[in-house]
Amino acid sequence: MSSLYGIVDIGGTKTLIGIATDEKIIGTRQMMSKTIESPQMLIDILIKEFDSLIAQTDCKYRRLSSVGISVPGPLNRQDGIIHFTGNLKWSNFKIVEELRKSLDDIPIIIDDDANAAGIAEAIYGAGKGYKNQIYLTVSTGIGGAIIIDEKLYHGKQDLAGEIGHMTISPDGPPCSCGNFGCLEALASGTSISNKGEQLLIQEQSQVLLELAGKNSVTAEMVFEAVRLGDQACFSIIQQTCRYLGIGLANIIQIFNPDAIILGGGIMNQSKLLIPLIENEMNQRLFKIHRGHMDIKTATLNGQSGLWGAWHLAKNLSSTAEKNSLCHF
Repeated sequence: MSSLYGIVDIGGTKTLIGIATDEKIIGTRQMMSKTIESPQMLIDILIKEFDSLIAQTDCKYRRLSSVGISVPGPLNRQDGIIHFTGNLKWSNFKIVEELRKSLDDIPIIIDDDANAAGIAEAIYGAGKGYKNQIYLTVSTGIGGAIIIDEKLYHGKQDLAGEIGHMTISPDGPPCSCGNFGCLEALASGTSISNKGEQLLIQEQSQVLLELAGKNSVTAEMVFEAVRLGDQACFSIIQQTCRYLGIGLANIIQIFNPDAIILGGGIMNQSKLLIPLIENEMNQRLFKIHRGHMDIKTATLNGQSGLWGAWHLAKNLSSTAEKNSLCHF
């Protein structure tokens, strides 16, 4: 009989909660992450939603075998601790310990959200077949995953792959991590919306003003304004792509991967973004690199992190795997 797994993807904008068997994901729920006001509230929500989802399955499923969680921010996988989250403002959250108290001490594993999404795309999605690849997610924030010789590289303190916190402009805007000029501060969805707000303050975009009305500007509004021909908003997107192109060029020069996989909500606009990104990227690469790098968009329909959590949970069959799972 197939096992039943709890799977969770906690993102800066939305949180997905689901259950899955060995064969497929069989049920999901979605909520806005900003409605989760505290770590304890998250634990309560997870227990409630797991119970609700299990109740809707075949009666042969009575309890979860394990839980895999994709989480934001620097973390300690071995101890199950989220050190801090830039967007959700949590710190030193012992998520595994707290959740196990309510789930009869079943095995639980966490990994960085970008790592989870990256490994999911490598196994099930756009990265399938590539031995060496870099995954970059551009959403509320920016994260990354490094896969070398078909193994996910975590680094000494589980801190590898923080591509969003690579300094691009030393005198740039402040980042949620405390640094200045990070790629995330310059080219994330949050950055796009912040720059859109500045356009309204400076009265430089009537189109965006009409789209926003009395609401806060979102990255989606900026893209819609571009579609409607607004040049000020297009300048924001050009600048964003310039920074992303610089970031990708840095990554390629360091790792020389087989492919780069681009995910996250902002990449829903890939037809507009990728040509601009590649143009900047190619200006900064060795000529020998140009034309030899596969740039692909994620294919798991915005659920890469959840699929990654599923992979974690399925492979959590022993204590040894819980602390060392990093390959596929």
